Amino acid sequence: MIFSAPLYIKERHCGYCNDTKQDYYALESQAKAASTGTQQRGRDKQSIMVGSTITSMTCQNYDELINQGFRRSGTFLYKSDLLRTCCRLYTIRTNMSYFKPTKKQRKAINKFIKEIVPDESQLSPVVKNSFNLDRLVEAQLKSTTFKIEYEPSKFSKEKFQLYKKYQVAVHNDDPDDITEKSFTRFLCHSPFTSDEIRGIDAQWQSLDVNNWSVNSQEKRIGPTHACYYLNDKLIAISILDFLPSGISSIYFIWDPDYAHLSLGTISGINEVQMCQALGFDWYYLGYYIEDCDKMNYKAKFGGEVLDVCSETFYPIEDVKPYLANGRLFVIGTIGETKQGKESECEATGHAKSATICEVNYNAAEDLYGGEEVYANAKREAKQLLSDYDIGRTDEYKLPQVMPGLIPLSKILSWLDEEVIDEDTPIKINMFGGVHKFQFGKLNHEGRGFYIDCIRLFGLEKMQNSTMILQ
Repeated sequence: MIFSAPLYIKERHCGYCNDTKQDYYALESQAKAASTGTQQRGRDKQSIMVGSTITSMTCQNYDELINQGFRRSGTFLYKSDLLRTCCRLYTIRTNMSYFKPTKKQRKAINKFIKEIVPDESQLSPVVKNSFNLDRLVEAQLKSTTFKIEYEPSKFSKEKFQLYKKYQVAVHNDDPDDITEKSFTRFLCHSPFTSDEIRGIDAQWQSLDVNNWSVNSQEKRIGPTHACYYLNDKLIAISILDFLPSGISSIYFIWDPDYAHLSLGTISGINEVQMCQALGFDWYYLGYYIEDCDKMNYKAKFGGEVLDVCSETFYPIEDVKPYLANGRLFVIGTIGETKQGKESECEATGHAKSATICEVNYNAAEDLYGGEEVYANAKREAKQLLSDYDIGRTDEYKLPQVMPGLIPLSKILSWLDEEVIDEDTPIKINMFGGVHKFQFGKLNHEGRGFYIDCIRLFGLEKMQNSTMILQ
């Protein structure tokens, strides 16, 4: 992986809540303190993320990063500061074992089938008052007016015109702000290397699952546009990443003239079914926000949400009580120490699933609600400076305390145990070329930069990555 220096980005405007939230606190104690006028630590409303521009990475890299809470927008990789931002963004994934079509989804499917196959006698019969999800795929295969074409993530005038129409009508964007360049940067560019992108264009042209793979041994991998056509008119585009463990939904564009077809619902169901047909484990729906109508519809697909502190996915229905009012959740087990819980986060990218029997309580308040954790982190930052000449306490680009970052206590432990030592090799792209350094040869700023990257991406990933200094 090749990436630029991490940025800690604060925005006054939030595109999710449109700045309407009055209660935007991560913790219940913060909300109570605000209501009583108690001083809060930096609690002006802000939308905050940590991000980095990725020059190159593999699909496997990104698969692991998604399971650490990251998402990509073009070549920009980011994750939210769940403690300080106004909206808590949780990675959500699902599969057919979780997905149970709701009454509204079944109605949308039936309406869509009727649109693309008006004569339903062409389809397999169904028992009266029953529902068969397989008819959705069958209808799309047999329709003479509807098709989905899968193609590389590339620009076309037709795609751009649909994108502009969608953004203006649905998101109220200023037409002058929507350019071909911004569309290409957002939905066509990717950081994946060319040898990572597998699949032949001609093999993607139907919904036949045999055509979704290069051959029986190799799945489609890489960024993809699924283009929906009705009567030869482009009416929707699903922007996807095909990854080793599943299919990741990046964005969905639909023609406002076809709002009655519920194309967003149809595409989501298509993609859950496609994951199962191709043998993928998961369908990644992006971010879920409990208290945001634009984002909480994803819970209707069922699935799991990610606890970034332990890199563990929990069934969304099991942790729903902890998400109420948009709060931060970090699953704790009775009897574990605060330090022990945070130290579990070693950013490996190998997320696991857990069941409710492993959920004892929401530990977020214990971990982040008291002054002690911030005082300890400040002391640890000073120790990093005094003992290892790492950064300056007023210079760290990333917060001393943030869910999903490796704690400073863990960094100190790795330094003390010489997991990170003076001879640790580091690759840095600077002055037009890649140069190899040893950790001990860097100045305090370089060490601080490297430690920030370890905290964000994990030690394992950093051992095989190149940092770009500009």
